[in-house]
Amino acid sequence: MSEPRIAPLGSVIKRSDLYFHEPRYRDYRWLETNWFTWTIPEKAMRGHMRCAFRTNLDVVEAMTFAFDQPDPLAGEFGVLYQDTKSHVPIPPTNLDRYDLLSGHSVQMTVPLKEWKIRYDGLADTVWDLTAEAMMPPVHVSETATTGDAASKATIRHGHIDQMMRMRGTVRIRGQNHEVDFAAPRDHSWSPRPESSSGYGFPMSGNFDYGSFGPAGQDFTFFVQTRNDWNDLRRGHVHNAYLIDHGELLRVKAGEGHYTYAPDDWYLTHVRYEIEDERGRSHVFEGRPLSFRRPGAGTLAVVEWTTPDGEVGYGEYNWHGDLYELQKLGKPPR
Repeated sequence: MSEPRIAPLGSVIKRSDLYFHEPRYRDYRWLETNWFTWTIPEKAMRGHMRCAFRTNLDVVEAMTFAFDQPDPLAGEFGVLYQDTKSHVPIPPTNLDRYDLLSGHSVQMTVPLKEWKIRYDGLADTVWDLTAEAMMPPVHVSETATTGDAASKATIRHGHIDQMMRMRGTVRIRGQNHEVDFAAPRDHSWSPRPESSSGYGFPMSGNFDYGSFGPAGQDFTFFVQTRNDWNDLRRGHVHNAYLIDHGELLRVKAGEGHYTYAPDDWYLTHVRYEIEDERGRSHVFEGRPLSFRRPGAGTLAVVEWTTPDGEVGYGEYNWHGDLYELQKLGKPPR
């Protein structure tokens, strides 16, 4: 008897999933997010633009920031740029084309494949970018790893991930920077409470990526992890994918290994061990180059290396629950 055929990655998401989803009736927690990011490896610079639509409340939280701070203790004074507006009205349009009063404009120019992104911000700041798909969008249900790690998934509702080639210019506080490198976007929809973790339960997890080659086009790994509170030095990779010279591949299993600062909650080293669907093993060692620490969590631009000496760049994005971290007091050694 032949084994059942597995649909290729990218088979679940349809064009309709790129629009607003029907919210749970009268649930004020219902949230639909649209998130675009970019990376400039040579400057250890990273930018995020997240529009979070509370469709039952008819408001958007529009958050935009950029960082290149090598000092993990610099705090908010070390952030290159920060702008958050929490009660922007939702316009009478959809996610394929919206222009917010916060200065954010997004237009899907090629369905599922290309977006134009513009942000007219504060302090002589303008972003003008094109996002070109390196892969089809994948749903969280497609990228689950095998074994018990999949049952530990951080996100169990609607969630799309897609790696993009981000190109264009970002002007930040009067300084222009050219962008041309791989970076992820995501789109999620679910009831999302405003809690210390943002998911309604005390979680610790990572959303990390690394890309190799010119403009990050040769090879990319993307992982989501759930890190157990009994040992935060180890993470279960519950969702992941690889892009190997344009080919999108599943991940069978993976582990993350994390080293924390001696007396502070940020990672000084990250290691991932991943097995892909072909049975090949991959190891990535990560060294953070710059940091943003907005609260109980850290984002960092990361230089990744492989055992063969290849060098890539990306991010670690670690989330931790404030109250659980307070209970632990200090990071594990």
